[in-house]
Amino acid sequence: MRLTVKQAAERAQVSRSLVYGLLRTGRLKALRIGVRGRGKWLIEVEELDAFLESCRAAGPPPAARPPLRHLR
Repeated sequence: MRLTVKQAAERAQVSRSLVYGLLRTGRLKALRIGVRGRGKWLIEVEELDAFLESCRAAGPPPAARPPLRHLR
């Protein structure tokens, strides 16, 4: 089964812009239908699930460092 970007974003509980970014960078694989920016991305459910699982396996990103303070 194939999902649109909107459906994939809802399933992954992320924004559509994040899904578009993942598609543009190639981190998420999909089929592009149409040409010249007017097309549509179709994402296989299996591809989305595999991507989400790989994100879970990697764990959360490291905690941000506290801001640096100048010494006097």
